[in-house]
Amino acid sequence: MVVAAAIFGISYLLIAIGRLPHVIVAVLGAMAMVFFGAITGHEALSHVNLEVILLLAGMMSLANMIARTGAFDWAAIRGAQLVGGNGFLTLCLMCLLTAVSSAFLDNVTVVVLAVPITLSICRTLGINPVPFLLAQVFASNIGGVSTIVADPPNIIIASEADIGFLDFMLNAAPVSLVSMLALFAMLYLWFRNSVTTTAESRAAVMRQNPSAAITDRILLIKCAIVFGLTVLGFLTHELLHVGPAFIALTAAAVLALVSRLDPHEVLKQVEWTTLAFFIGLFMLVGGLEETGWTVEIREWLVDMSGGSERNMAFLLVWFGGVTSAIVDNIPFTATMVEVVGGFSNDSSDGISPLWWALAMGADLGGNATIVGASANVIVVNLARAAGYPVSFMHFFRYGAVITVLTLIVSTAYLWLRYYS
Repeated sequence: MVVAAAIFGISYLLIAIGRLPHVIVAVLGAMAMVFFGAITGHEALSHVNLEVILLLAGMMSLANMIARTGAFDWAAIRGAQLVGGNGFLTLCLMCLLTAVSSAFLDNVTVVVLAVPITLSICRTLGINPVPFLLAQVFASNIGGVSTIVADPPNIIIASEADIGFLDFMLNAAPVSLVSMLALFAMLYLWFRNSVTTTAESRAAVMRQNPSAAITDRILLIKCAIVFGLTVLGFLTHELLHVGPAFIALTAAAVLALVSRLDPHEVLKQVEWTTLAFFIGLFMLVGGLEETGWTVEIREWLVDMSGGSERNMAFLLVWFGGVTSAIVDNIPFTATMVEVVGGFSNDSSDGISPLWWALAMGADLGGNATIVGASANVIVVNLARAAGYPVSFMHFFRYGAVITVLTLIVSTAYLWLRYYS
Protein backbone atom coordinates (compact mmCIF):
# COMPACT_ATOMS: atom_id res chain seq x y z
CA MET A 1 0.00 0.00 0.00
CA VAL A 2 2.81 2.42 0.86
CA VAL A 3 4.54 1.93 -2.50
CA ALA A 4 1.32 2.49 -4.45
CA ALA A 5 0.47 5.60 -2.43
CA ALA A 6 3.98 7.01 -2.88
CA ILE A 7 3.95 6.50 -6.64
CA PHE A 8 0.46 7.96 -6.92
CA GLY A 9 1.31 10.94 -4.70
CA ILE A 10 4.50 11.77 -6.58
CA SER A 11 2.66 11.51 -9.89
CA TYR A 12 -0.12 13.81 -8.60
CA LEU A 13 2.45 16.33 -7.39
CA LEU A 14 4.32 16.37 -10.69
CA ILE A 15 1.06 16.80 -12.59
CA ALA A 16 0.09 19.71 -10.33
CA ILE A 17 3.48 21.42 -10.68
CA GLY A 18 3.21 21.14 -14.44
CA ARG A 19 6.93 21.30 -15.22
CA LEU A 20 6.85 17.93 -16.98
CA PRO A 21 4.36 16.86 -19.67
CA HIS A 22 1.33 15.33 -17.95
CA VAL A 23 1.27 12.35 -20.29
CA ILE A 24 4.88 11.43 -19.45
CA VAL A 25 4.19 11.63 -15.71
CA ALA A 26 1.03 9.51 -15.96
CA VAL A 27 2.56 6.80 -18.14
CA LEU A 28 5.80 6.58 -16.15
CA GLY A 29 3.78 6.50 -12.93
CA ALA A 30 1.73 3.61 -14.29
CA MET A 31 4.87 1.77 -15.33
CA ALA A 32 6.34 2.35 -11.86
CA MET A 33 3.24 0.74 -10.32
CA VAL A 34 3.99 -2.40 -12.34
CA PHE A 35 7.77 -2.29 -11.90
CA PHE A 36 7.61 -2.01 -8.11
CA GLY A 37 4.98 -4.73 -7.81
CA ALA A 38 1.99 -2.65 -6.71
CA ILE A 39 0.01 -4.07 -9.63
CA THR A 40 0.64 -6.63 -12.37
CA GLY A 41 0.73 -5.74 -16.05
CA HIS A 42 -2.50 -7.61 -16.67
CA GLU A 43 -4.23 -5.85 -13.77
CA ALA A 44 -3.00 -2.47 -15.03
CA LEU A 45 -4.47 -3.05 -18.49
CA SER A 46 -7.74 -4.31 -17.03
CA HIS A 47 -8.27 -0.92 -15.34
CA VAL A 48 -8.09 1.03 -18.63
CA ASN A 49 -11.64 2.14 -19.44
CA LEU A 50 -11.92 1.68 -23.21
CA GLU A 51 -15.40 3.24 -23.27
CA VAL A 52 -13.84 6.53 -22.17
CA ILE A 53 -10.84 6.32 -24.50
CA LEU A 54 -12.87 5.42 -27.59
CA LEU A 55 -15.57 8.00 -26.91
CA LEU A 56 -12.97 10.76 -26.67
CA ALA A 57 -11.22 9.55 -29.84
CA GLY A 58 -14.50 9.51 -31.76
CA MET A 59 -15.60 12.96 -30.61
CA MET A 60 -12.18 14.51 -31.28
CA SER A 61 -12.24 13.15 -34.82
CA LEU A 62 -15.78 14.40 -35.37
CA ALA A 63 -15.06 17.87 -34.01
CA ASN A 64 -11.96 18.34 -36.12
CA MET A 65 -13.79 17.34 -39.30
CA ILE A 66 -16.48 19.91 -38.48
CA ALA A 67 -13.76 22.54 -37.92
CA ARG A 68 -12.54 22.03 -41.51
CA THR A 69 -15.78 23.60 -42.77
CA GLY A 70 -15.19 26.96 -41.04
CA ALA A 71 -18.44 26.58 -39.10
CA PHE A 72 -16.88 27.77 -35.84
CA ASP A 73 -15.47 30.94 -37.47
CA TRP A 74 -18.85 31.65 -39.05
CA ALA A 75 -20.57 31.32 -35.68
CA ALA A 76 -18.14 33.69 -33.96
CA ILE A 77 -18.37 36.43 -36.61
CA ARG A 78 -22.13 36.13 -36.91
CA GLY A 79 -22.49 36.23 -33.16
CA ALA A 80 -20.43 39.41 -32.82
CA GLN A 81 -22.55 41.02 -35.54
CA LEU A 82 -25.78 39.99 -33.80
CA VAL A 83 -24.81 42.15 -30.81
CA GLY A 84 -23.54 45.01 -32.96
CA GLY A 85 -19.91 44.51 -31.97
CA ASN A 86 -20.65 45.40 -28.33
CA GLY A 87 -17.70 44.12 -26.29
CA PHE A 88 -19.52 42.84 -23.21
CA LEU A 89 -22.39 41.31 -25.16
CA THR A 90 -19.86 39.62 -27.45
CA LEU A 91 -18.13 38.26 -24.34
CA CYS A 92 -21.42 36.82 -23.05
CA LEU A 93 -22.33 35.39 -26.43
CA MET A 94 -18.93 33.70 -26.85
CA CYS A 95 -19.32 32.21 -23.37
CA LEU A 96 -22.78 30.94 -24.25
CA LEU A 97 -21.53 29.37 -27.49
CA THR A 98 -18.64 27.77 -25.61
CA ALA A 99 -20.90 26.38 -22.88
CA VAL A 100 -23.41 24.95 -25.37
CA SER A 101 -20.63 23.46 -27.50
CA SER A 102 -19.03 21.96 -24.40
CA ALA A 103 -22.29 20.20 -23.59
CA PHE A 104 -22.05 18.12 -26.76
CA LEU A 105 -18.33 18.00 -27.52
CA ASP A 106 -15.52 17.32 -25.06
CA ASN A 107 -14.42 20.67 -23.65
CA VAL A 108 -10.75 20.10 -24.51
CA THR A 109 -11.67 20.03 -28.19
CA VAL A 110 -14.01 23.00 -27.79
CA VAL A 111 -11.40 25.31 -26.27
CA VAL A 112 -8.76 24.26 -28.80
CA LEU A 113 -11.15 25.34 -31.55
CA ALA A 114 -12.56 28.38 -29.70
CA VAL A 115 -9.32 30.14 -28.69
CA PRO A 116 -8.16 31.03 -32.23
CA ILE A 117 -11.65 32.34 -33.03
CA THR A 118 -11.68 34.45 -29.86
CA LEU A 119 -8.25 35.90 -30.59
CA SER A 120 -9.39 36.85 -34.09
CA ILE A 121 -12.58 38.53 -32.87
CA CYS A 122 -10.71 40.45 -30.16
CA ARG A 123 -8.13 41.68 -32.66
CA THR A 124 -10.93 42.95 -34.88
CA LEU A 125 -12.65 44.65 -31.94
CA GLY A 126 -9.34 46.02 -30.62
CA ILE A 127 -9.75 44.68 -27.08
CA ASN A 128 -7.71 42.53 -24.69
CA PRO A 129 -8.60 38.85 -25.20
CA VAL A 130 -7.63 37.70 -21.69
CA PRO A 131 -11.08 38.37 -20.12
CA PHE A 132 -12.63 36.47 -23.03
CA LEU A 133 -10.27 33.52 -22.63
CA LEU A 134 -10.80 33.30 -18.87
CA ALA A 135 -14.56 33.58 -19.25
CA GLN A 136 -14.64 30.95 -21.98
CA VAL A 137 -12.69 28.38 -20.00
CA PHE A 138 -15.03 28.94 -17.04
CA ALA A 139 -18.02 28.57 -19.37
CA SER A 140 -16.53 25.43 -20.89
CA ASN A 141 -16.17 23.75 -17.51
CA ILE A 142 -19.64 24.88 -16.43
CA GLY A 143 -21.21 23.72 -19.68
CA GLY A 144 -19.27 20.51 -19.26
CA VAL A 145 -21.41 19.56 -16.26
CA SER A 146 -24.44 19.03 -18.50
CA THR A 147 -23.88 15.80 -20.41
CA ILE A 148 -21.90 12.58 -20.54
CA VAL A 149 -19.72 13.59 -23.48
CA ALA A 150 -19.02 17.12 -22.28
CA ASP A 151 -16.19 16.60 -19.80
CA PRO A 152 -13.80 13.68 -19.20
CA PRO A 153 -14.92 13.25 -15.55
CA ASN A 154 -18.51 12.82 -16.76
CA ILE A 155 -17.44 10.15 -19.23
CA ILE A 156 -15.68 8.28 -16.43
CA ILE A 157 -18.66 8.60 -14.05
CA ALA A 158 -21.27 7.59 -16.63
CA SER A 159 -19.23 4.60 -17.71
CA GLU A 160 -18.67 3.41 -14.14
CA ALA A 161 -22.29 3.96 -13.00
CA ASP A 162 -23.91 2.93 -16.30
CA ILE A 163 -25.77 6.25 -16.61
CA GLY A 164 -27.53 7.06 -19.88
CA PHE A 165 -27.14 10.31 -21.83
CA LEU A 166 -30.66 11.58 -21.12
CA ASP A 167 -30.58 10.66 -17.40
CA PHE A 168 -27.29 12.49 -16.99
CA MET A 169 -28.50 15.61 -18.80
CA LEU A 170 -31.82 15.84 -16.93
CA ASN A 171 -30.09 15.62 -13.55
CA ALA A 172 -26.98 17.72 -14.19
CA ALA A 173 -28.02 20.37 -16.73
CA PRO A 174 -30.03 22.52 -14.26
CA VAL A 175 -26.86 23.17 -12.26
CA SER A 176 -25.06 24.18 -15.44
CA LEU A 177 -27.84 26.62 -16.35
CA VAL A 178 -27.95 28.38 -12.98
CA SER A 179 -24.14 28.43 -12.78
CA MET A 180 -23.99 30.18 -16.17
CA LEU A 181 -26.28 32.90 -14.83
CA ALA A 182 -23.91 33.33 -11.88
CA LEU A 183 -20.97 33.52 -14.30
CA PHE A 184 -22.64 36.25 -16.37
CA ALA A 185 -23.30 38.28 -13.22
CA MET A 186 -19.64 38.10 -12.19
CA LEU A 187 -18.42 38.89 -15.71
CA TYR A 188 -20.52 42.05 -15.62
CA LEU A 189 -18.98 43.10 -12.30
CA TRP A 190 -15.43 42.32 -13.43
CA PHE A 191 -15.15 43.13 -17.12
CA ARG A 192 -17.95 45.43 -18.27
CA ASN A 193 -15.53 48.40 -18.46
CA SER A 194 -12.46 46.53 -19.74
CA VAL A 195 -14.05 45.07 -22.88
CA THR A 196 -15.58 48.24 -24.31
CA THR A 197 -15.18 48.76 -28.06
CA THR A 198 -14.75 51.83 -30.27
CA ALA A 199 -17.11 52.89 -33.04
CA GLU A 200 -14.41 52.05 -35.61
CA SER A 201 -13.91 48.49 -34.34
CA ARG A 202 -17.64 47.85 -34.22
CA ALA A 203 -17.94 49.04 -37.81
CA ALA A 204 -15.09 46.70 -38.85
CA VAL A 205 -16.92 43.71 -37.39
CA MET A 206 -20.16 44.66 -39.09
CA ARG A 207 -18.36 44.84 -42.45
CA GLN A 208 -17.12 41.24 -42.25
CA ASN A 209 -18.93 38.62 -44.31
CA PRO A 210 -19.61 35.55 -42.12
CA SER A 211 -20.31 33.40 -45.17
CA ALA A 212 -16.72 33.91 -46.30
CA ALA A 213 -15.60 31.87 -43.28
CA ILE A 214 -17.29 28.74 -44.66
CA THR A 215 -14.61 26.95 -46.64
CA ASP A 216 -16.56 23.85 -47.70
CA ARG A 217 -20.35 24.07 -47.90
CA ILE A 218 -20.85 20.50 -49.07
CA LEU A 219 -18.81 19.18 -46.15
CA LEU A 220 -20.74 21.49 -43.80
CA ILE A 221 -24.06 19.93 -44.85
CA LYS A 222 -22.67 16.43 -44.36
CA CYS A 223 -21.26 17.40 -40.95
CA ALA A 224 -24.58 18.90 -39.84
CA ILE A 225 -26.48 15.74 -40.77
CA VAL A 226 -24.00 13.36 -39.13
CA PHE A 227 -23.63 15.51 -36.01
CA GLY A 228 -27.40 15.77 -35.63
CA LEU A 229 -27.71 11.99 -35.89
CA THR A 230 -24.88 11.63 -33.37
CA VAL A 231 -26.69 13.74 -30.77
CA LEU A 232 -29.87 11.76 -31.46
CA GLY A 233 -27.89 8.57 -30.95
CA PHE A 234 -26.60 9.82 -27.59
CA LEU A 235 -30.15 10.59 -26.50
CA THR A 236 -31.45 7.14 -27.49
CA HIS A 237 -28.41 4.89 -27.04
CA GLU A 238 -30.10 2.89 -24.28
CA LEU A 239 -32.94 2.02 -26.66
CA LEU A 240 -30.39 1.12 -29.33
CA HIS A 241 -28.44 -1.05 -26.86
CA VAL A 242 -25.11 0.52 -27.81
CA GLY A 243 -22.71 2.69 -25.84
CA PRO A 244 -21.82 6.34 -26.51
CA ALA A 245 -18.34 5.30 -27.64
CA PHE A 246 -19.80 3.10 -30.38
CA ILE A 247 -21.99 5.98 -31.57
CA ALA A 248 -19.10 8.48 -31.59
CA LEU A 249 -16.75 6.15 -33.46
CA THR A 250 -19.44 5.20 -35.96
CA ALA A 251 -20.27 8.87 -36.58
CA ALA A 252 -16.62 9.74 -37.13
CA ALA A 253 -16.13 6.81 -39.51
CA VAL A 254 -19.31 7.60 -41.48
CA LEU A 255 -18.42 11.29 -41.79
CA ALA A 256 -14.90 10.46 -42.95
CA LEU A 257 -16.36 8.04 -45.51
CA VAL A 258 -19.08 10.28 -46.97
CA SER A 259 -16.74 13.27 -46.98
CA ARG A 260 -13.95 11.30 -48.67
CA LEU A 261 -11.45 12.70 -46.20
CA ASP A 262 -8.08 11.01 -45.82
CA PRO A 263 -8.35 8.84 -42.66
CA HIS A 264 -4.69 9.51 -41.90
CA GLU A 265 -5.33 13.26 -41.86
CA VAL A 266 -8.38 12.80 -39.64
CA LEU A 267 -6.52 10.61 -37.17
CA LYS A 268 -3.61 13.05 -37.02
CA GLN A 269 -5.95 15.58 -35.42
CA VAL A 270 -6.85 13.28 -32.51
CA GLU A 271 -5.19 14.37 -29.27
CA TRP A 272 -3.28 11.11 -28.81
CA THR A 273 -1.26 12.53 -25.93
CA THR A 274 -4.52 13.23 -24.07
CA LEU A 275 -5.69 9.65 -24.62
CA ALA A 276 -2.32 8.28 -23.47
CA PHE A 277 -2.64 10.52 -20.39
CA PHE A 278 -5.99 8.92 -19.57
CA ILE A 279 -4.60 5.42 -20.04
CA GLY A 280 -1.76 6.14 -17.63
CA LEU A 281 -4.18 7.62 -15.08
CA PHE A 282 -6.48 4.61 -15.21
CA MET A 283 -3.49 2.38 -14.48
CA LEU A 284 -2.34 4.62 -11.62
CA VAL A 285 -5.77 4.52 -10.03
CA GLY A 286 -5.85 0.77 -10.61
CA GLY A 287 -2.74 0.49 -8.46
CA LEU A 288 -4.52 2.28 -5.61
CA GLU A 289 -7.58 0.09 -5.97
CA GLU A 290 -5.67 -3.17 -6.08
CA THR A 291 -3.73 -2.25 -2.92
CA GLY A 292 -6.86 -1.26 -0.96
CA TRP A 293 -6.50 2.52 -0.87
CA THR A 294 -9.91 3.23 -2.35
CA VAL A 295 -11.45 1.26 0.50
CA GLU A 296 -9.51 3.39 3.00
CA ILE A 297 -10.68 6.62 1.35
CA ARG A 298 -14.27 5.38 1.29
CA GLU A 299 -14.16 4.53 4.98
CA TRP A 300 -12.73 7.97 5.79
CA LEU A 301 -15.50 9.68 3.83
CA VAL A 302 -18.12 7.48 5.50
CA ASP A 303 -16.76 8.49 8.90
CA MET A 304 -16.77 12.16 7.91
CA SER A 305 -20.35 11.94 6.65
CA GLY A 306 -21.63 9.98 9.63
CA GLY A 307 -23.01 7.39 7.23
CA SER A 308 -25.54 9.87 5.82
CA GLU A 309 -25.91 9.90 2.03
CA ARG A 310 -26.91 13.57 2.15
CA ASN A 311 -23.79 14.52 4.08
CA MET A 312 -21.74 12.37 1.72
CA ALA A 313 -23.19 14.20 -1.29
CA PHE A 314 -22.32 17.61 0.17
CA LEU A 315 -18.89 16.33 1.15
CA LEU A 316 -18.26 15.08 -2.39
CA VAL A 317 -19.18 18.47 -3.86
CA TRP A 318 -16.78 20.42 -1.65
CA PHE A 319 -14.08 17.79 -1.20
CA GLY A 320 -14.19 17.27 -4.96
CA GLY A 321 -14.14 20.99 -5.64
CA VAL A 322 -11.12 21.68 -3.44
CA THR A 323 -9.20 18.63 -4.67
CA SER A 324 -9.93 19.37 -8.33
CA ALA A 325 -8.66 22.91 -7.79
CA ILE A 326 -5.29 21.55 -6.71
CA VAL A 327 -4.85 18.77 -9.27
CA ASP A 328 -6.41 17.90 -12.60
CA ASN A 329 -9.99 16.70 -12.13
CA ILE A 330 -9.43 13.63 -14.29
CA PRO A 331 -7.21 11.63 -11.89
CA PHE A 332 -9.41 12.75 -8.98
CA THR A 333 -12.55 11.44 -10.68
CA ALA A 334 -10.87 8.22 -11.74
CA THR A 335 -10.03 7.64 -8.08
CA MET A 336 -13.37 8.67 -6.62
CA VAL A 337 -15.63 6.58 -8.87
CA GLU A 338 -14.34 3.51 -7.06
CA VAL A 339 -15.08 5.18 -3.72
CA VAL A 340 -18.59 6.34 -4.65
CA GLY A 341 -19.38 3.02 -6.31
CA GLY A 342 -18.70 1.23 -3.06
CA PHE A 343 -20.77 3.63 -0.96
CA SER A 344 -23.76 4.66 -3.06
CA ASN A 345 -27.23 3.28 -2.45
CA ASP A 346 -29.61 3.43 -5.39
CA SER A 347 -32.28 6.08 -5.07
CA SER A 348 -35.87 5.72 -6.23
CA ASP A 349 -35.00 6.39 -9.86
CA GLY A 350 -32.18 3.85 -9.77
CA ILE A 351 -29.29 6.34 -9.80
CA SER A 352 -27.67 7.61 -6.63
CA PRO A 353 -27.41 11.43 -6.29
CA LEU A 354 -23.83 10.83 -5.16
CA TRP A 355 -22.85 10.48 -8.82
CA TRP A 356 -24.21 13.97 -9.56
CA ALA A 357 -22.40 15.34 -6.51
CA LEU A 358 -19.13 13.84 -7.72
CA ALA A 359 -19.60 15.25 -11.24
CA MET A 360 -20.40 18.73 -9.92
CA GLY A 361 -17.46 18.83 -7.53
CA ALA A 362 -14.98 17.54 -10.09
CA ASP A 363 -16.19 19.65 -13.03
CA LEU A 364 -16.80 22.93 -11.23
CA GLY A 365 -13.84 22.71 -8.85
CA GLY A 366 -11.62 22.57 -11.92
CA ASN A 367 -12.33 26.26 -12.56
CA ALA A 368 -10.34 27.45 -9.55
CA THR A 369 -6.78 27.08 -10.84
CA ILE A 370 -4.80 26.63 -14.04
CA VAL A 371 -4.10 22.97 -13.21
CA GLY A 372 -7.69 22.23 -12.20
CA ALA A 373 -8.82 20.98 -15.62
CA SER A 374 -7.20 20.01 -18.90
CA ALA A 375 -9.09 22.78 -20.71
CA ASN A 376 -7.53 25.37 -18.37
CA VAL A 377 -4.01 24.24 -19.17
CA ILE A 378 -4.71 24.30 -22.91
CA VAL A 379 -6.23 27.81 -22.89
CA VAL A 380 -3.42 29.27 -20.80
CA ASN A 381 -0.77 27.70 -23.05
CA LEU A 382 -2.49 28.94 -26.22
CA ALA A 383 -2.85 32.42 -24.72
CA ARG A 384 0.83 32.51 -23.82
CA ALA A 385 1.79 31.42 -27.33
CA ALA A 386 -0.32 34.29 -28.73
CA GLY A 387 1.47 36.81 -26.52
CA TYR A 388 -1.03 37.03 -23.67
CA PRO A 389 0.47 35.27 -20.62
CA VAL A 390 -1.86 34.44 -17.73
CA SER A 391 -0.23 33.85 -14.34
CA PHE A 392 -1.36 31.28 -11.80
CA MET A 393 -2.55 33.97 -9.39
CA HIS A 394 -4.33 35.98 -12.08
CA PHE A 395 -6.32 32.89 -13.04
CA PHE A 396 -6.96 31.99 -9.39
CA ARG A 397 -8.22 35.50 -8.60
CA TYR A 398 -11.25 34.94 -10.82
CA GLY A 399 -11.46 31.16 -10.90
CA ALA A 400 -11.72 30.75 -7.13
CA VAL A 401 -14.74 33.07 -6.96
CA ILE A 402 -16.51 31.25 -9.80
CA THR A 403 -15.75 27.91 -8.17
CA VAL A 404 -17.17 28.89 -4.77
CA LEU A 405 -20.33 30.34 -6.34
CA THR A 406 -20.99 27.30 -8.51
CA LEU A 407 -20.32 24.86 -5.67
CA ILE A 408 -22.87 26.76 -3.57
CA VAL A 409 -25.33 26.42 -6.47
CA SER A 410 -24.59 22.68 -6.63
CA THR A 411 -25.08 22.17 -2.90
CA ALA A 412 -28.39 24.04 -2.94
CA TYR A 413 -29.56 22.07 -5.98
CA LEU A 414 -28.73 18.70 -4.43
CA TRP A 415 -30.46 19.62 -1.19
CA LEU A 416 -33.61 20.98 -2.85
CA ARG A 417 -34.01 18.23 -5.45
CA TYR A 418 -32.89 15.10 -3.62
CA TYR A 419 -32.70 15.70 0.13
CA SER A 420 -35.27 18.32 1.17
